[in-house]
Amino acid sequence: MAERRLHVRKLIDARVRIYHSRFGTLDGCIRDISEGGCCVTLDNMPDTEDDLFAQVQCCDEEFVTLKPVNMDVVFKMSCIRKLDNGVILQFEDCQEGMINADAL
Repeated sequence: MAERRLHVRKLIDARVRIYHSRFGTLDGCIRDISEGGCCVTLDNMPDTEDDLFAQVQCCDEEFVTLKPVNMDVVFKMSCIRKLDNGVILQFEDCQEGMINADAL
């Protein structure tokens, strides 16, 4: 399978909280991050039969909000893929794969 990532990933350990109107808040940790997005390992993946993260892409609200703990910044993210214990999120405020700082 060909590599689809456009940006170099950096390994980090940063606590974050994910917000969405449908499922409330979820706590987790960023495992790696790049200029295009990040991989978040969730402390408690919602135990539900319907796939909450897949439905985020179909709802009126097509994004989640990610906030690093102990920082006053939030990021609008879209869910790219659900993992067994986390999610892959893409920065929504990007232009040509780069974070649009004016949108933050």
